[in-house]
Order: sequence, then structure tokens, then C-alpha cells
Amino acid sequence: MQKELQLIGMHKNEAKVYEALVKFGPCRAGVLINKLDIHRNLVYQSLDKLILGGYATKVIKKGVWTFQITDPNSLLSSVRQRETVVEGIIKEIQTNQHKSFQQIVVYEGVESYRNYWLSSLERFPEGTVDYTVGSPAISDWIDIMGPAYEKYNKLRLKKKIKWKTILFQVAESEMESLKRFPDLIEYRLWPREGELLGNFNVIHDTIILHVFTSPVRIIEIRDPTLVLVFKNYFDMMWEKAEPVNL
Repeated sequence: MQKELQLIGMHKNEAKVYEALVKFGPCRAGVLINKLDIHRNLVYQSLDKLILGGYATKVIKKGVWTFQITDPNSLLSSVRQRETVVEGIIKEIQTNQHKSFQQIVVYEGVESYRNYWLSSLERFPEGTVDYTVGSPAISDWIDIMGPAYEKYNKLRLKKKIKWKTILFQVAESEMESLKRFPDLIEYRLWPREGELLGNFNVIHDTIILHVFTSPVRIIEIRDPTLVLVFKNYFDMMWEKAEPVNL
């Protein structure tokens, strides 16, 4: 629990004290001092910070202060408050960014790959079209996404993100996805044999270059001019490709 508590903003000692309060229930500071390998002054400091943050409270019983956690939902409220603050910071940054803003970032490894897709989908506006050339089989991509796929797909459906994809080969998983989401998927075929090592996406203000060989990685490019260049290549290929129908 301590690592998770630190991830939502608690300092190390605060997380230790909070976890102890969960385990030992309402108790005096002396109990915490005896149970934890923390200096007594640091225990009191941590208790004060937990109370200030709304995570703990204290009541006096027979002249002795007793400490206990507040409603655990206070943890969720704290996370939401942080999200609101971060969203405000992001909006301010975006407002002040120059229109010619350029950025290239590499995300390497499975966890980084999965987190990128979830966070990027949050950023894209509702109804955005994801233009893709050379996508792997859906089943292979789902394997890479692992447990993050269901969350990604749920968010994609909610935001009505459409896949407009040029395939080099049509697998059974593609036909199945087309049956399930006919309004949000459109495929065309550009027949090509050989191993698929990667592909590119053009979505909103971003170009996404994929590498499927280990370690999987994404190169994200945000450049308005390059977005137009890659979208033009996509359009030329789309015109020549064959529609894939059920």
C-alpha cells in the first residue's frame, strides 16, 4: 500500500503512518511510534500532514489524543483534485504554445507503449479519425496491449474514435472487428507480402511511428507540417487501395 500511497502524493513517512492507522485502527501516537521504525518527531509530523490533507483525524479520549483515518474516499477526492489541477496546467500550456510547436518523443517498452495509447486517447477530441497505414493484425495488437486493451477500447467507443486503416493483409480478427464496430472501422487493402515490422498513424495533430519488434516502441511526432505530409501519403494510398467489406 505504501508505494501506491506515494504515487498519489504522500511522502514516504506519511504513507507508512497511514498504512499503520489502517492496520491498527484508532490508536494513540505512542502505538505508532512503537510499531514503526520512524523517529517519534517524524511520526507526529506525518500525523499533522495527514490531518491537514484530510486523510486522518484525531479525537481526545480521557485526555489522550487518538488518531484514525478518515473516509477512504478522501484518497479518491485527492486524486481528482490533482487531476483538475493538472488539467488546468495543461490548458495553460496549450494556450501559450506557439502554433509551430514541434515535439518528438520516444516511448519504449510494453508498459510505456500501453500507457501512451491510453493517455493519447484522453487527449484526442471526440470523433477524431485515426488514419493508419500497415496496421498489424488486431489480435497481435491486443496481445501487446494486454490488460490495457479493454480500457482503451471502452474509451475509444465512448469518444467515437474511428479507425480508417490501410491493411497489407486481412486477418480473421480484422473481419471480426469490422462486424462488431461497423460505424467506427473502415478498412482498405493494399496487398503486400512479408513481415510487418511497423506502421504509421496520423491522428489529430500527431504522427505515430510504430516499431513492433522487441522492444516495442512508439515515436510520437507533433509537427503540423509533417502531419499534412503524412496525411497526403495516406490519402494517395487510400485512393488506390481496395475496400474491405463484410
